[in-house]
Amino acid sequence: MSVSKEISQLIQRVMLALLFIGCSELSAQPEDAKAVTIILGEQGPDGCELLGKVKGSSIENDSEEDNTPYVDRLIKARNNLRSEAQKLDGNNVHIIYSNNTGKYDIPGVDKEIIFIGNVYRCE
Repeated sequence: MSVSKEISQLIQRVMLALLFIGCSELSAQPEDAKAVTIILGEQGPDGCELLGKVKGSSIENDSEEDNTPYVDRLIKARNNLRSEAQKLDGNNVHIIYSNNTGKYDIPGVDKEIIFIGNVYRCE
């Protein structure tokens, strides 16, 4: 059991590193858009108002092709998560679930990257 826990922690650390790697943005953010901080870990931010749950996906519609490079799909999922958080007027997202099967080109495996998180407004 400890091996799977170690693998889970390793995956979380890799995801954290990938989320914060500086890459070119796929969708331009308006200059007046508020910054949304993405948080990984077991607990969300303390002293903040919970606004709801959001999902960020690397696929926006069913007709979208799976030929997009992995890093671009990762950034797109992250940006979609931030965009959904901004719609709720939040400034922090605590990721509670991620599905990252899209890293490898395995026949029959979906390439979609999904992040689900709780949105908070923190002062």
